[in-house]
Amino acid sequence: MVDTVSEAGLAQSTLQRAPGNSSGSVRTRWYEPLRNHTALILLVVLLIAGSLTSDVFLTPRNLLNILWAISILGIVALGQTVLLLTCRFDMSVAAVVGFAGIVTVLAQINGFGLYSSIAVGLLAGAGIGLLNGLLVLLTGANPFLVTLGTNLLVYSLSLSLTQSKTLYATIPAFNVLGRGQLFGFLHVSVVAFFLLALVLEFLLRRTIFGRTVFVIGFNEVAGRFSGLRIGATKLATFVMCSSLAALAGIIMTSRTNSTVANAGFGMEFDSIIAAVLGGTSLFGGRGGALRTIVGVVVLGVMNNLLVLLNVPTEAQQIAKGSVFLLVVWADSMLRRN
Repeated sequence: MVDTVSEAGLAQSTLQRAPGNSSGSVRTRWYEPLRNHTALILLVVLLIAGSLTSDVFLTPRNLLNILWAISILGIVALGQTVLLLTCRFDMSVAAVVGFAGIVTVLAQINGFGLYSSIAVGLLAGAGIGLLNGLLVLLTGANPFLVTLGTNLLVYSLSLSLTQSKTLYATIPAFNVLGRGQLFGFLHVSVVAFFLLALVLEFLLRRTIFGRTVFVIGFNEVAGRFSGLRIGATKLATFVMCSSLAALAGIIMTSRTNSTVANAGFGMEFDSIIAAVLGGTSLFGGRGGALRTIVGVVVLGVMNNLLVLLNVPTEAQQIAKGSVFLLVVWADSMLRRN
């Protein structure tokens, strides 16, 4: 009886501390501003540095190009954010990006229409997410290892379907999704990225699903004693992550009307970097979709600035890796306080 009461008290405490619950106490410790606004500070520093080193950096055209370039990675990072909030992540998103594009193009080649082919691609991504979630839930295996195995499986399947060749879409209107513009300057993919972020932020902050996601990250055991649907929520987060990766893959394919098996190469790491850079903790329970927007923008601005400065590709990867290590170190240090 004592153990049950103590667990119930722990559950109530966890629910009160979960983001989105107004009954939680307001933190006033010195490190909170740094924890919450690190990405914004870094963004301002990069914008100032860019304006001082390049004449074209702050031009509207270049800034819009940055948003267009990051929109695909941003959609993948939104899905990764949901998993990170539960202290998990998905290493198969890169393979899903390529696989979804391949399935969509193959559907068009075999006579499917525009919307039905897109739906097939999205369902393929959702199916991979469902497989990941079921494997993790039923076996209790480490999500990193499970999704790493799924990544290899899906990538191999993509190679088999394409026979290691480039596939080309057959529907001209498909190109609008990736290259179409609203008002003559704002790309459809950018609008989709921001709308998805807003919807996801609402789900995380204002719904039982979102509250459960945060509680899993804080204390999963306490969440179970609170009567929350932990298993179903975990499964939903894996499906959501893969579905968003599939959408990103379809948009990427529509930009060139073509796709290859390794189209999403490196996005598993870049999406995690962007989410963590935006303030989502690797240890779960802290972060959000709007923060991920900032992290993705920081990553895009940094890449754009390095390109404008003619920095070699190798050095760009070193810079990206260094930033990631710095953010992970900062996240670990701030978590101890």
